[in-house]
Amino acid sequence: MTEGRFELFLQSHPRYCSAYDRLFAASRLLGTSAQLVYELHPEELGSVADDILSFVESAYPSNYLDTYISQVKRMAELQAQFDANPSPATLGDSTAVGTEAYSLALLLSIVFTSHRFEIMQALDKFLRNLPAESGGRLASVGCGTGYELKLVAELLPTWDVVGYDTEAEMHGRAEQLLRFFHISETVEFRNVFPLTDGSPIERPYDAVILCELLEHLPDPAQALRAVRRQLKDDGKMFLTAAINIAQEDHVFLYPDIETCRRQFSASGLEIEEEWIAPQTIRIPPANRETGFRKGNYIATVAKAPGVRDFSS
Repeated sequence: MTEGRFELFLQSHPRYCSAYDRLFAASRLLGTSAQLVYELHPEELGSVADDILSFVESAYPSNYLDTYISQVKRMAELQAQFDANPSPATLGDSTAVGTEAYSLALLLSIVFTSHRFEIMQALDKFLRNLPAESGGRLASVGCGTGYELKLVAELLPTWDVVGYDTEAEMHGRAEQLLRFFHISETVEFRNVFPLTDGSPIERPYDAVILCELLEHLPDPAQALRAVRRQLKDDGKMFLTAAINIAQEDHVFLYPDIETCRRQFSASGLEIEEEWIAPQTIRIPPANRETGFRKGNYIATVAKAPGVRDFSS
């Protein structure tokens, strides 16, 4: 029954069907990973996959799936090295891949891996819970390929949105994606968000997104305290943390969920809602924290009451 529904889904989404066939031919594991996204989110996957694959086909070389498959294999090797000796030293390898393959993998993994699809679903929910007509101000720190900015611009059209990324090439990638979806004029790009405790406070933000950023920072606790200072007293933050996931540019190791919770709390933040997105090719258990070893911890947080802003 489930297999039949998936076949109907593939027929309805030819781009995804073609990509799935190529992934499955290259590796049964890759094909199973892609199918799990559908099994967990059969109603949501189609439109997201159509958007991302149509953009990728227009913006990347025609062999983009070969590039993605090679990138996944390299990351699997890096993960195996980490799993054999878990430590910050084995967590990353900055020589592993170029920027184009990296940005391509960020996009395609949204629709081919369940944990990244669920990060975007959680972000979608976070944005929908913000007052769309308030004309608020939002910062996306480490905005990468721009897909998160696309969600923000579509769901909060009256908001002032600032996308921060230190990589000039990523700015270009993000601007290209926003132009493709005809929303390029709604986002301002900047290079560096103040991630040190003593940075001057500009006009505070109503919302801040730190999506797949913290594990890339040598001192994420300091960054959280600094971002807290840039947030309005009633503002909200969307945070993710990669737990035991090796990647070329990961430098901070989160070994478990409790480490994330303690770090957020010690940074003066109160967790309002949380999600757990395992990195897996199997249906997760009903209680996803049971036996959780690897994946993403996702949370919506606010300033904890009674805690003063940190300063240098």
